[in-house]
Amino acid sequence: MRHEVLAAGGIDVDDALGRLMGSEKLLARLLGKFLDDTSYQRFLDAVAADDAEAGLEAAHALKGVSGNLSMVRVHELTTRACELIRAGDWPAARALADELGSAYSSVKAAIEACEL
Repeated sequence: MRHEVLAAGGIDVDDALGRLMGSEKLLARLLGKFLDDTSYQRFLDAVAADDAEAGLEAAHALKGVSGNLSMVRVHELTTRACELIRAGDWPAARALADELGSAYSSVKAAIEACEL
């Protein structure tokens, strides 16, 4: 596992390993599973459909997985999206889609570069 590549992609590797009792093998497995997670795409679909309820469900799911895997920026943005949706500001939450896309793409590219 290439810590520097994952860190450059937005993953706090030390924090993630701390959560996983130092198991790089488990972290690699979970990061690999993240690539199959559909939460981000479901958020994009909700934005396209202008569906705040589906957006909240998807953002909340992505918030959980990104938090557990210490994907700092993705977690920050999905936390903010959930807060905005719950406060009734779906337009502001939708407006985070581009920034979330950038953070998500960075994380995904880092994981793929590590060939986990």
